[in-house]
Amino acid sequence: MSKRHDPNGTSNLALELYQPKPNVLYSLDVAAHIAGVPRRAILIYCRAGLVQSVFQPPYGVMAFTEEAIHAVRRIEHVRAAHGPDLTLLKTLFKLLEEVEYLRAELRFLRHR
Repeated sequence: MSKRHDPNGTSNLALELYQPKPNVLYSLDVAAHIAGVPRRAILIYCRAGLVQSVFQPPYGVMAFTEEAIHAVRRIEHVRAAHGPDLTLLKTLFKLLEEVEYLRAELRFLRHR
């Protein structure tokens, strides 16, 4: 939260939303903080193939894009509604990827 200066003399507290910048890589700790999950959750999702990390040479440090952070948030939303079954999550997200691919293909074919 940050204080905003009010020229009338009263101060208002406002919540500032954090928006990750595109084409920026975030460390595992920062990605976990932004997504609001423990580091372990992201590592589990990576191992299960639900989220992909980027490795920065030459150190091999895990880094994540804003798309990966968004994917973690989506996974957490689905887990909250349907439980922690990773097999279900993998199947669901594969289906969602396929739907998005088919939508893009349909948009392409309609605009030819």
